[in-house]
Amino acid sequence: MMIITGNAVGPGPVGAAGPRNDHTTGCAGAVRAEAAAAVVVPGSRVGARLRSLVHAQSARRRRWAVSEEDRLALWFAVTPGHLLRRAQQVHTDRWSQMVAQDVTGPQYATLVAIAGWPEVDQRRAGELASLDKSTVAGVVRRLEQKGWIDRRPDPHDARRRLLVLSDCAKEQMPSLTAAAAQVQSFLLDPVPEEQRASLIGLLQRVAFRDEEGMLGLAPEHEIDALEMVSTPGYLIRRAQQVHALLWNEILAGDLTSSQYAVLAATAAVDSIDQASIGTRASLDSSTVADVVARLTDKGWLTRDRDPVDRRRFSVSLTGPAVAAMRHLTGSVERVQDHLLARLDRGERAQFVELMQRVARIDPRPGAQSGAGTTASSVVG
Repeated sequence: MMIITGNAVGPGPVGAAGPRNDHTTGCAGAVRAEAAAAVVVPGSRVGARLRSLVHAQSARRRRWAVSEEDRLALWFAVTPGHLLRRAQQVHTDRWSQMVAQDVTGPQYATLVAIAGWPEVDQRRAGELASLDKSTVAGVVRRLEQKGWIDRRPDPHDARRRLLVLSDCAKEQMPSLTAAAAQVQSFLLDPVPEEQRASLIGLLQRVAFRDEEGMLGLAPEHEIDALEMVSTPGYLIRRAQQVHALLWNEILAGDLTSSQYAVLAATAAVDSIDQASIGTRASLDSSTVADVVARLTDKGWLTRDRDPVDRRRFSVSLTGPAVAAMRHLTGSVERVQDHLLARLDRGERAQFVELMQRVARIDPRPGAQSGAGTTASSVVG
């Protein structure tokens, strides 16, 4: 097993489109699965919830606020949840460029789980790879179709099917792992070498909410693979899952993170077009279009045709949305506080600074990040 600390050979300077690893085309024909994120529209109870929030007492001083004078929304560039999401986008983009075997990050994590732990069934693979029940079912099915894994009966339980690597997968894992290691090295490339171990440690404490739940080292080492517990891409994905869980717990279905991101990006200026919203919030155009349409129908946004460019629509917050945002932002801030609950004040500042580097975000107000995100915009 390989433990990633950021010292693996990287693909080149930050922002460079490194060469794709073309050692192999995998164990079967390419079958790329795509998942579309569903946007949940606030339910009918949101009005009562927001009226209650509007009349609630002012929240405590917000650690992530733009300023004391303007608490309408939070900066993208300094909010942990957004930095994790943006870093995951950087990781996914680089993975698609460098890993030629048509194996996704979650699929690789599943292969590592099967290779590194004994008697792994589908449920156990999901636990080790940090995938929910429905996701791991799809991942396992696709890996089996591609010829990477086989299912075998458990000799001790006829009802249970164990997952094992195919002979082809065993041959391909070293080259796949080498490509995966290059992706991790690229991810950490902007972080000073002497701080990479610290970032991994901070990510571990964010991704695992207690020591007991933390993934240990793989007990079996016959197949060359990364140690997930020290792999930044895996830790970022797991930390994102923690953020999503906390978001659902604290905002209780009032607003999704994508919806808040669109509202927050719109709040940064008097009016903005949908393309600029996507750039600020790090959301793709189809997601922005869907969210804007839904929030417009709910009376949170207005869309007005630009008098100069008739093809362009300017998006603005409505009065009720402005009133609600000041209090919803308090809930979003609590999500960030809970996300970094295991870190002290100094560690939180260090985490944000290092994750800005990983996410390729320039923290200076008004600066454009190398990854296409506006650092001066506000967070989702």
